[in-house]
Amino acid sequence: MSLRIRILLFLFLFGLVPLMLAVVINLPLVLERVDLFYRHAFLQNLRADFSDLDQHLASRDASVRLLAKLPEPGVLVASGGESQAEIDLARARYTQWINRILGDERDITEILFLDDSGVERFWLERAVGSGEWQPTTRRPRSVPPDQIALMLSGRLNNVALSPLQIDLEADDPARVFTLQLLSPIASMTLGESPIGVVAITLDIGGLVRRDERTLWVHDDGTYLRLPDQDARPGNAFSDFPGLAEDFATNRLVLWEQGDRGAIWVPMFRTVDGKTLWVGRPVDSGPLQVFRTEISIRVLLIVLALVVFLFLVARWITRRATRMGHELTEGVRQTLESDQAVTFDWSGSPELRRLSADLTRLSHTHASQTRNLRAHTRELEATNRYKSEFLANVSHELRTPLNSILLLSKLLAAEDNDLPSQSRQRAQVIHAAGCDLKALIDNILDLSRIEAGRLDLHVERVELRELLEDLRLLLAPQFEDKGLELLVEIAPDAPRYIETDIDKVRQVIKNFLANAVKFTEQGRVGLCAKAAASPYAVGLSVQDTGIGIARDKQRAIFEAFQQADGSTSRRYGGTGLGLTISRQLAGLLGGEIRLVSELGQGAEFSLLLPAVCGSAATLDEASTGPSLPPPDEEALPAAGRLSGRSVLLMEPEVRSQLRLNGILRQWDVSLHLADDVDEACETLEELEHVDYLLIDAAMPGDSACVTIQRMRERLGTGTAVIGLIPPDGEDSREACLGQGADDVVSMPVDAHELSEVLNRHLPVSAE
Repeated sequence: MSLRIRILLFLFLFGLVPLMLAVVINLPLVLERVDLFYRHAFLQNLRADFSDLDQHLASRDASVRLLAKLPEPGVLVASGGESQAEIDLARARYTQWINRILGDERDITEILFLDDSGVERFWLERAVGSGEWQPTTRRPRSVPPDQIALMLSGRLNNVALSPLQIDLEADDPARVFTLQLLSPIASMTLGESPIGVVAITLDIGGLVRRDERTLWVHDDGTYLRLPDQDARPGNAFSDFPGLAEDFATNRLVLWEQGDRGAIWVPMFRTVDGKTLWVGRPVDSGPLQVFRTEISIRVLLIVLALVVFLFLVARWITRRATRMGHELTEGVRQTLESDQAVTFDWSGSPELRRLSADLTRLSHTHASQTRNLRAHTRELEATNRYKSEFLANVSHELRTPLNSILLLSKLLAAEDNDLPSQSRQRAQVIHAAGCDLKALIDNILDLSRIEAGRLDLHVERVELRELLEDLRLLLAPQFEDKGLELLVEIAPDAPRYIETDIDKVRQVIKNFLANAVKFTEQGRVGLCAKAAASPYAVGLSVQDTGIGIARDKQRAIFEAFQQADGSTSRRYGGTGLGLTISRQLAGLLGGEIRLVSELGQGAEFSLLLPAVCGSAATLDEASTGPSLPPPDEEALPAAGRLSGRSVLLMEPEVRSQLRLNGILRQWDVSLHLADDVDEACETLEELEHVDYLLIDAAMPGDSACVTIQRMRERLGTGTAVIGLIPPDGEDSREACLGQGADDVVSMPVDAHELSEVLNRHLPVSAE
């Protein structure tokens, strides 16, 4: 299958699958919602038919509450110890009051009062003919004992509804289909239990007789029969197959079979614990028509979208295939040769910009490929010469050098017969030879570390024994200079670690050697203490020597670097000890940290894990020591540079990183460019920069030509600062002569750079 067909299928399916998923997921949901809405509408209609029952029951709630309070019903249930005459008089008055209050409420057929023991004390019923309320000897409808107990316990203060009673043998039609409302009779004393219960009986038979379409069914499937109505033939379970299972759920159900449907609602609970159901037929014909129309319209829309999607996918496939072919061939040619490729794409501005960027990238890659090949050949030759040189040094220099050291030591011995002046000269020769041997050893060690040929021999090391060996080894050097060497092991320091003892000893010896070299008086402390995670122990050497300036603390860990030239001239040394120490710390899985102030001594710390290599990798640890942030005094007036824009033209990565670290601390907006073309492109996007920092040793055109071209492009609103070598007086004069405003020596010093930038601030910033 060709790439074009694959792209076409991918785009087509990419658009078709979500579309079909949307239809498959949402269409049934929409139809279900329509169906649910339709059923809900029928249910609302059914509920509306019984809304008058709800309203009627609500109004009767107020009636039964009134009977429980006015007038004083306590006499009616004989709760106060009244005489029979008083009780009879009160009941007669109460009957007259009931006739005045409830005379027109014909649906209330009985009123019953019970005492605090649940015994029926007084009841009234409405006469069939006159409708007057009167006492009667006929027992009223009984109240469920559980409801009476609940009322008298005081746990239910609201009106309660008793189950429905159906009495088909009643002589009065108003007593066939009845409900009871119950309310507690509260005591006049606050906090006491109710003194009785009042119950009223309601006739709701009119609800059953009102609508012939409404079906009233018992939960055994038999239709409800009233004395004054013809009985409906048959059984609901036979007329509506499967209805028995729906009734078992005892909740609202929609029965459907073919084009027939009915909504069934569990309306009442009867006194025998059964449910009386109400059903209403549902015509689902309009719903089926509506669902069919929706489905057809959705399918037509989907079909139109599929055709449109196919056409769009085909057009995109053709265009993408052509561009992909051009891009593939261009990239292949760019990668396999050093010939540049030109891309010419038309269309949107973004596409034209992309073609221009790819063209520029191809030209840049071709140029860099040619340069890299040349540099690779040079580096291979240089590396080969270095390897050969170091191999020869190992054999050719050490053998005669050992002879020189041995003979000079013999000549400088006190028991020698040479004159004093000759012995002194022999001592000078021996000292110089020792320095030369140390330099050769350091160079070879550094070379082996960089080549990855330095093996680790991990063993269990006791810290106390290690520090004591170092003290005994270097004590003579401290005694000769009159310095005190103190060894301390903190209580929280671990007793053992697993590491390469020779590498650790070499690092600490370098620390101690520097401490002896740069300390004239005072003391030197060698301490072991616990370190924060992920390290286990820190071995530190603290002296009271000359200290190290903050802006020089990173440089001393670079090869052949010291704090400044005067240090090298005064104290000697090659500047390789700390470089090797940093590399060894990385191999051991640790790091080196430095805390120092100029004139206040220095503290070098070697942090190590409990097990060699468990805390860090070589790449992480060899990036350099953890140093404190630059002192604010090291960046004079840096706040005035905040927000200024700087364009840095520097192809060398390490210089870029150093300048980036300095300028970022001053909160400037920094932009990088490797050559003139990239700088011009950056200026087109920015339109203006406040400073241009340009390396006077950039490859290609001479620095003078580059500065002149950039000055013509920038105008006088941008300060051009040249970056020149430390001994580049000729470069200084050339840069200033071709339009540079100032120069800064490399490697850049933060003090000097800050002063130069502040000296050339725009007028508005002053």
